[in-house]
Amino acid sequence: MTGVAAVLPSITLAVISRQYLVRLGLQSILERSETIRIVMHPYQRMMPDMLLTEERPDAFVLDLETNRDAIDTIRQIRESAPTSKIVLLSGPEDGPRLHESFACGVDGVILTIQPPEVVLAVIESLYAPAHHYDAQVEHNGVVRVDLKGMSQRKIDSAAQPPPWPDALTQREQEVIQLVRQGLSNKEIAYQLSISDSTVRHHMTSIFDKVGVSNRQKLLVHCHQFRFPDLQPSMSR
Repeated sequence: MTGVAAVLPSITLAVISRQYLVRLGLQSILERSETIRIVMHPYQRMMPDMLLTEERPDAFVLDLETNRDAIDTIRQIRESAPTSKIVLLSGPEDGPRLHESFACGVDGVILTIQPPEVVLAVIESLYAPAHHYDAQVEHNGVVRVDLKGMSQRKIDSAAQPPPWPDALTQREQEVIQLVRQGLSNKEIAYQLSISDSTVRHHMTSIFDKVGVSNRQKLLVHCHQFRFPDLQPSMSR
């Protein structure tokens, strides 16, 4: 039983991008995971056999920039593999396509401007090890983890995601919007015509209200719990 406890859960991840450097970069980042063993398979385009019942990946990462038919791909995955997760790789300028993609049922988004720590955290959050998972020891000693069943339980439990704190002020919500765009504190201060110290004060307040400890965890929380797209009055 000691060997079973030491085995990490494993997920199969299909990365669909026509950019070789994107696929190579993601593989380098995902190999750093210490909580989940991620088996990545790179593809230039969607392949029909990826949706076979027994062979489909646990999760898909779609490069929105190189997949012009991404919406159709998302719908196809959702129809044929409803328990598989879908994460978009997107640039900050892909706002309209992101809106349509989330309406089709994607589970998260990774911005190309985000650091490796956030990229890895978004993927790991799909199958957080804090949740219980089913592990069975087969006759040859191999441990098989039922991520499909765990995924379905997480879908059921996440049907009603927790609302964002009502205590967030309009200005704090504007700051979060700019953080999601990848802006630094200095850039946020310039955008909102406030001082750097005021931005730091807002960030501290946001962390406290949302219940996160840093910028990266705030971004993951935004993706996981659907931070609402607001219409802030960010005028300079």
